[in-house]
Amino acid sequence: MRNIDFIKTQSQVVELLRFPLIVLVVFVHMLPFEQKTLYPNLEINNVYNIITEVISHHLGRLAVPCFFLFSGYFFFYKITDWNTNVYASQLKKRIKSLLIPYLSWNVIYVVAIYLKNLLFQLLDENFDDNYIGLSSSSIYEILWGGPLNFPLWYLRDLIVMTILTPLFYYYFKYTKVVGLLLILIIYLCAFESGVPGLSTTAIFYFGLGAFMGQFKYNMLNFAISYGNSALILAIIALGITTYYTASEINEYWVRVFLIFGIIVVLFVGYQCTKYTSLKNKLISLAPTVFFIYGLHLIYILGWFKGGLAKSFLASSAWGMLLGYFVIPPLCIGLILILYELMKRFLPKTLNIITGNR
Repeated sequence: MRNIDFIKTQSQVVELLRFPLIVLVVFVHMLPFEQKTLYPNLEINNVYNIITEVISHHLGRLAVPCFFLFSGYFFFYKITDWNTNVYASQLKKRIKSLLIPYLSWNVIYVVAIYLKNLLFQLLDENFDDNYIGLSSSSIYEILWGGPLNFPLWYLRDLIVMTILTPLFYYYFKYTKVVGLLLILIIYLCAFESGVPGLSTTAIFYFGLGAFMGQFKYNMLNFAISYGNSALILAIIALGITTYYTASEINEYWVRVFLIFGIIVVLFVGYQCTKYTSLKNKLISLAPTVFFIYGLHLIYILGWFKGGLAKSFLASSAWGMLLGYFVIPPLCIGLILILYELMKRFLPKTLNIITGNR
């Protein structure tokens, strides 16, 4: 395949991967953050825990690193020389594509909480936990420290990474591969400063993308070359990290798995481009990704999960497992309907809250 084909195909792969990755994000939020201990038996409750833990707490974690990687890569790929004008131009673009949507979705969640609890008050019902938490939170916690719309932590960290792009540029200009290895070691050590916006996940994967973009490496070319080897290593690492679920060592193995797993994701994305109808369908859904990302935890997924807990399916582990797989498509389906309604009746508002994606 000629180099120009790699460039075109790489863009298609990234675009078609966006929707499957946001589906993984929804599955991540099907479970609480706390992991459950797994046992080596086929008792149905344990089977449920194994399947859901692997998907939500391990495979699901592939999504955010991929998005950071893509963002860092495409930020730097077309830049041939760094200067103040380039930086200012890129920041100006990110105000519309990152900052305004970030603030908008947090404000939308605040409004949704107040409207819901106003209705509760009119019906003589108690305030919900979201309202109680919101009432006791500072503006800093609502808009940054949390943030209130929790999945937006990715967008918050991405905003910080964007501001720090001059540091990435000059850091890699002078340190090259050695600099990349240094942030890899910090990432694998699972060191976290606790400063909102400076997660090592953001720093490493945005940095990896920045490194490859700055030096004009092709991510897809690398993934095709090492996809099969990465698949074997990812499966081994996934097995180990599953074995250590709910233990202190789990986080270290998850991070090892993610590095190989991302190569596999790109490799699988490339294989999908060989099926024209599948490729076109996934690419056509890509514009909906940001809307799903911002909206799914504003009560919608919670309502579906609450409905599952009160349904007959909750009486057995098999029923809960069925619900686990049914709810994300239902949630996404409803959001897609809302997306189409906004696209038809409120297109300008939709463009603002999705950053013109």
